[in-house]
Amino acid sequence: MRKLRILTLVTLIAVMLTGYVLPVGAQSGEGEFPPYTGDPVELRMGWWGNDDRAARTMAVIELFQAQYPDITVIGEPNGGTSDHFQIVDTQLAANNAADIIQFGGNWPDYVPYLEPLNDYLGAQLMIDTPETFDQTALIPATDANGDLYAISLGTNTLVLAYNKTMIEAAGVDLPEYNMTWEAFIDYGRTLKEALPEGVAPFVDNSTNTANFISFFFTQKGTPIWTLDDGGTSYADIESAREWFQMWADMRDEGLIPDADTTYTYTEDGPDSSALVSGAAAIGLIWSNQGAAYQAAMTDELGMTTLPMMVDGEPAYAIQMSQYLGINRASANKEAAALFVNFFVTSPEAGAVLETNRGVPSSPVVRTAIADRASATDAAVYEIYNAIAEAGRTVPQGPNLPNDMEFVNELELIGQQIAYGQFDVDQAADELMILIDRLATK
Repeated sequence: MRKLRILTLVTLIAVMLTGYVLPVGAQSGEGEFPPYTGDPVELRMGWWGNDDRAARTMAVIELFQAQYPDITVIGEPNGGTSDHFQIVDTQLAANNAADIIQFGGNWPDYVPYLEPLNDYLGAQLMIDTPETFDQTALIPATDANGDLYAISLGTNTLVLAYNKTMIEAAGVDLPEYNMTWEAFIDYGRTLKEALPEGVAPFVDNSTNTANFISFFFTQKGTPIWTLDDGGTSYADIESAREWFQMWADMRDEGLIPDADTTYTYTEDGPDSSALVSGAAAIGLIWSNQGAAYQAAMTDELGMTTLPMMVDGEPAYAIQMSQYLGINRASANKEAAALFVNFFVTSPEAGAVLETNRGVPSSPVVRTAIADRASATDAAVYEIYNAIAEAGRTVPQGPNLPNDMEFVNELELIGQQIAYGQFDVDQAADELMILIDRLATK
């Protein structure tokens, strides 16, 4: 069934793009794609995401193969983020991983397996000038020695998505940009009185997105991880207690669903979301997921910013959404680099991908798809402007080492609080132990 849905979506995208296909070989107005000099090869590419992302990725693979007929690419959609990295870890351990792998901010955990890409710049990877690619997008994927290990697929940020249709039907004003935490929670109380029975104002996002708790800690001036002195955590027990207490209080007030309802959903995409199902009115998503969430809903979706903290530190990062890296063990690195280049610099590819993996880092692609921006994309651009105008933006920070372990263990702590196995103090203690352990592992 999954394969059938992907193929159907690919067909729809192909039809949609019939009037928007550039001549094959036209990378931009400035030149053609770099040539492939090797023998016919087969590549594998692994990524995470829902069926919509899979369909778009497979459509780009078809475009790439038309451009490079001697290179065949086998797409390997690996489900959600956790599933993807479990598969990748198993494959890497068995020396059987894909040639091209999608990563997030956890790419530093995989450096031993990644091919340094500096030597491909200006050869296979035509992203070495500001005209072809935002040069600042290369910095977060470059280590302290100057080695580039992954290529940005675009930028995104965390946002609060809300069911606009439901909130308007309840007779409540839509949430504003840049509310304080106090105003945000008060808004939830107002919403609770107006929503239908069984619908919570907010999704419980206390521990299902590590970047959200990191955002809060940074606001408190106690960031979970920095590059200071080669890697330093400023996280403290007070910030941990405040975070967990805030969500415990929301649960007691009925502002978030109960534990059983919360853990009915994995909250890793629209296919398993309390927001999409109608169990909650407002939930945390990545900005590049907006279109997929809207496509999964009949109600209209809106988006607003994360809450501010009174007297808090700026903490809102416009960050690299995902990256593509090349397996160091790949026997076909030239071909893999050409695929990555096509994926991020081809206007044809950009027209298919749109902002599914974030706002593109290529000015050429952004210009080519500008007139195709959806209402959801326009909302994302407004949020970018709103947080910038409020002086809330900060450079993208590093992930805590052993990032996926942190993500998984954090969610377990959240479950133990929700089901009463931990109180707030115990949860805070466990979080600090976890951070200390992973920082030195």
